[in-house]
Amino acid sequence: MSASRCPILVALLTLAVVLTCGPRAAAADDLASVKGTITLDGKPLPSGRILFHLGDGQFIGAKIKDDGTFKMERVPTGKYKVTVESAVQGKSVLPARYAADDKSELQVEVKKGANTLDFALLSR
Repeated sequence: MSASRCPILVALLTLAVVLTCGPRAAAADDLASVKGTITLDGKPLPSGRILFHLGDGQFIGAKIKDDGTFKMERVPTGKYKVTVESAVQGKSVLPARYAADDKSELQVEVKKGANTLDFALLSR
């Protein structure tokens, strides 16, 4: 092999190592769909958002529809802390035990495939 091809070969090998050893997105087999309904004191929560906290400050979430339902696609499988946020005129309508990341009592396990997760929240 000539000396002029050696730097090109080294560059290609380095690129191959970087591409195969770097961080990877979750495989399609490790992703799931999640849907459900959120109620507050037995009535559908008409607005807000639901967040699954994945760790390292990352989360995946969805908007809550008027009928209290939500739907998320491509959720990594695993166990997560959940927060639910809803406000009227800028004021939270939910207790901190649901809305605050550091106080949430809600946890879920997302399994491979389709998941239905309903949340019955209480204002007191």
